[in-house]
Amino acid sequence: ALFCLDNNKTIYAKNVHEKLAPASLTKIMTALVALKYGSPEMMLTASANVKITESGAQLCGLKEGDQMTLTQALHVLLINSANDAAVMIAEGIGGSVEGFCELMNKEALALGATNCNFVNPHGLTAENHYVTAYDMYLIFNEAVKYDLINEIIRMPSYTTVYHNREGNEIELSVSNSNQYLQGQDVPESITIIGGKTGTTNAAGRCLILLSRDSAGKSYISIILRSESRETLYGGMTDLLEEIKN
Repeated sequence: ALFCLDNNKTIYAKNVHEKLAPASLTKIMTALVALKYGSPEMMLTASANVKITESGAQLCGLKEGDQMTLTQALHVLLINSANDAAVMIAEGIGGSVEGFCELMNKEALALGATNCNFVNPHGLTAENHYVTAYDMYLIFNEAVKYDLINEIIRMPSYTTVYHNREGNEIELSVSNSNQYLQGQDVPESITIIGGKTGTTNAAGRCLILLSRDSAGKSYISIILRSESRETLYGGMTDLLEEIKN
């Protein structure tokens, strides 16, 4: 789907109400809820639940007792797509993953996103965890109203220092998997502001972007369940071309 934010116009839509696994696009909702219910400077402490053993799950390497601010955790969540950071955020804000997911679903409904359901804060494959492309657009459109999220989604990389349970400093450097921020060609006159990637076997390749044309109009584009990275970015570039037509 492709939407113009300046006039609320749908430029292109295909199967936008089909319920699909969102993979790590889930983390946009996690960031939105975290900032609505928490504060950027609040300190989070990792519990034993940050140890995720699912094969292929993206992790930043958090261990029980590690501490970082919500601002640091959101950078790692959205740039590195770290699933362990998602658990730490959810427990720190919601008291438990289950409690946080209740907030996620409550806020989604408040935005009019009525065809989605979240059962975890990271998007690893789970029964009854789904979104639609249209609902994801509504969620992303709300999320980018937060300056911090807007700032993070455009960063190609991030380096920070946090502390372990002994108080020792740990340096962490992460890179963004959004290929448009790493030099992927963009249609002429289109500027990519930023976005979020997501990949699981169930969800395929997913990508949501905020972009701008030469006249300054803003757009959200989204593709869910693409078969490969090449198909995803080829399809997204074609979608962005529609802005010019």
